[in-house]
This record gives sequence, structure tokens and C-alpha cells, in this order.
Amino acid sequence: MAEFEIIDEFTVEACVLKKDNALIFSDYLNSIGIQNRAKEKFSGNYGIFVLTEDDALRVKRELVKYYDSPYSKVFTKSSWEKGKTFSDSKQIKDLWYLPFSFEITSITSVVEIICVFVYILSIFNEEWCIEYLALSREEHFFNILNYYKLLTPIFVHFGFMHIAFNLVMFEAMARPIERFFGKSKLFSLVVSIGLLSNVLQYCFIDGNTVFGGLSGVVYGVIAYCALVSKSENVPDGFFIPKGLLAVSIIFIGLGFIFSGIANLCHLGGLVVGLVWGLVDLKKLNIKI
Repeated sequence: MAEFEIIDEFTVEACVLKKDNALIFSDYLNSIGIQNRAKEKFSGNYGIFVLTEDDALRVKRELVKYYDSPYSKVFTKSSWEKGKTFSDSKQIKDLWYLPFSFEITSITSVVEIICVFVYILSIFNEEWCIEYLALSREEHFFNILNYYKLLTPIFVHFGFMHIAFNLVMFEAMARPIERFFGKSKLFSLVVSIGLLSNVLQYCFIDGNTVFGGLSGVVYGVIAYCALVSKSENVPDGFFIPKGLLAVSIIFIGLGFIFSGIANLCHLGGLVVGLVWGLVDLKKLNIKI
């Protein structure tokens, strides 16, 4: 009986990158004539493998350019024209005929699922959710184990319209960040914005007020997207509706005048998002 052996010619490892970066960089290399393959490694990262040592040297030279401006259209254009090299992520498309697709294991989806779970739980036991997940001035943090409550209020919502608005806006703003800039970037944004906006609100609430909600994070990612999307070098397809940041600022201002909602949390989230945007623009040498 004949035996067949699958021969892989791409045996020279040129570099190792995170998955999303590896796919984009691999497409770019192929577009300029450097044949390569992106292969998953045990660490969860991806190696770029080429045919020869000379090709590996060429890849390293291109890698220097990539690190200097990873979101430049020079690199992302090839990936968008070709489509992703491959994808093995589990996705649900057109779930219940909703107008979006999402990756089950993405940070965006995980946050949304937790929010929905906590909301359903609150319908049956609101007191438990308020006591263990929401935040009030009565929490004095005598026990270091209670510091988790500086973040968990982002998962607590107090009505259907409250959670519906926050999840729709979070889906619209957070998923593009995760898709184009990676899971670690969105995770860092959610945690830092959530913590700092909640701490700011906590410092100025009275003893009888309980607050929660994802809106501080929503304002933060809106601000981040508004800054980064103005760059000429962000990936094609990453954008924010014109005027959304201005409308968000107006709503925060009106909230201070007419509403008792967590306005300082919203303001804090917006400021943290703007700071993140400015830092990334400077760090990545993105021209506005």
C-alpha cells in the first residue's frame, strides 16, 4: 500500500507574534513576495515560518517597520483585501437574527454575557446583587477582599432599558477595538475605565445611593474610538459615527443639570478613554 507524506516547506521560523498581529503581518509578507505561513505554537502565539534563512532576514527587516506603525494601512490593506489567513475561533453568526456576529470567547461577548447573567439574577434576587456586586458609600473596604467591588458595578443594571442601551453601545464600540487592536487592549480599557470611573463616583456619592452599570465603560470606549479613528493610519473599517463624542459630552453635561444618574462615573470613563487614546496615538506614532 502506498504511503504519502505531507511535506511542509515552511520550516524556518522568522518571528513570533500574537495571533491577530501574525495574521495581518503574514498577509502583508505574502503581498510583497515573501512566501510564509502563520503557525500556532504551544504558547498560543503564532510563528511566521518561511522557506529560507534569507527570507527570515527579510521578514525581520519588515518586522521593524511593522512594530514602528502596526496599524498603518500599508500592513492592514493586504489583510483586508485578502481576508484573514485563517480563523479557528468559534463564532455565532446572526444569532436570533441580530445584525452582528460575535466570537463566543471574545472579551466583548464575555462582558455582555456577565451583564445579562447578573441582570437575570437581579430579577430573582436584587438584594444579593446590590449587596455583593453594586457599590455604595456604605462600603468602607475594611477587608481587602472587598476591593473587587470597585469593578463589579459595571455588570449590575437596574432596568431593561438600562442594560439594553449599555449593551448596544458597548457592542458597537468595543467589538471593533477588540477586532482591530486585540483582546489585551480591550481588556485593559474595560478594567482601567471601570475601576477609575467607579472610584470617582464612589468618592462623591451620599450614604443612601447605590450605583452600577456599564455606562462609564461605554463612554470611555466611545472617547477612545473617537480619538484613534481620526488617524490616517488606523485599519480600514475602524470608524466611529461623526459627532458621537460631542453628543456624549452633551449628554453628560445635561446629566449634571437634570439627572441624578452616575454622572461622575460617566465623566470619569470619558476622561480615561481620552487619555488612553492620546497615549496610544503617541506610542504608536499615529499621525492625526
